Amino acid sequence: MGGPDDANGVPDEPTDVQKAEGYTKAWNCITAHQGVALGATFFHYGTEHDFGGIWFNVVPDGKKRLSYYALKKAYAGSTAGDNTPPVISNMKVQNAGGAPAGREFTVGADIRDPDNDALTYKIYLSGNYATGDKALVEATWRSTGNGTFAVRAPERLGVWKVYIQAEDGHGNAGIETKSVKVVVPPVSGTNVALGRPATASSAQAGSTGCPCTAAMAFDGKADTRWASDWSDPQSIQVDLGERKSFRHLQLVWDPAYAKSYEVLVSDDGSNWRSVYTTTSGIGDADDLDIAQTARYVKLNLTQRGTAWGYSLWEFGIYS
Repeated sequence: MGGPDDANGVPDEPTDVQKAEGYTKAWNCITAHQGVALGATFFHYGTEHDFGGIWFNVVPDGKKRLSYYALKKAYAGSTAGDNTPPVISNMKVQNAGGAPAGREFTVGADIRDPDNDALTYKIYLSGNYATGDKALVEATWRSTGNGTFAVRAPERLGVWKVYIQAEDGHGNAGIETKSVKVVVPPVSGTNVALGRPATASSAQAGSTGCPCTAAMAFDGKADTRWASDWSDPQSIQVDLGERKSFRHLQLVWDPAYAKSYEVLVSDDGSNWRSVYTTTSGIGDADDLDIAQTARYVKLNLTQRGTAWGYSLWEFGIYS
């Protein structure tokens, strides 16, 4: 469905204007062939306000779009006197190929209303390509003026769709959508764990891309990983060589993530103190502001988020 794929590999969805023009063109094709075409039936897809609903529905959530009025004109002959929807064009997403998870990115468009109605806006996100969830969830966003909006990116990595919905107070809506790729947030500072000696309770030898040794979580490469056996508990630790001060940890998980884990530090490798714990990990990238001075840093992993083991692309410790 849709045209060619965009830079994120997502089919470009036709705009509201293009969808409305498509109905008009199809109707004109039928009426231009008198005695050949017997007529036309419009298949009404529904009123769902979700990923598929925005693609196909002319009245998602009961809001009339440009396509509704194109169909009304085709069947009734006129839309004279109707209050018609806002028109959105030239939608753009700043950093569409690399919006850091959990941080703001900017979307904008040219938005006008043919009837000069005062408009209200909603910004939605769909995780259809990232998580398989076709629902539209209202984003955390703020208007930055002149048809631009600062939108908080999801925490989950992958390609999302972002929607601008403009409503005119008369039951009409204009909706446009583009894709945005949510990526691991960059971290400033020096990764003091890079290339340092590491050990783990276990390491897979034969799975895809393995051997997956502990060192691979500290090699600075986004395409190598540490992977544990498929059992609880497990652990991985790194030796920074001497006591070093750090302020931030970033854990970049393979899909085999930890739901429950603890961060511990030590000066001698024997006596450990706990500095962070969670029982609600969701994987992807965990950014943890942890200010400590220590030589050793360890993860105790106590509950897997999947049926697999634990697996980290990178375990960064930043000064």
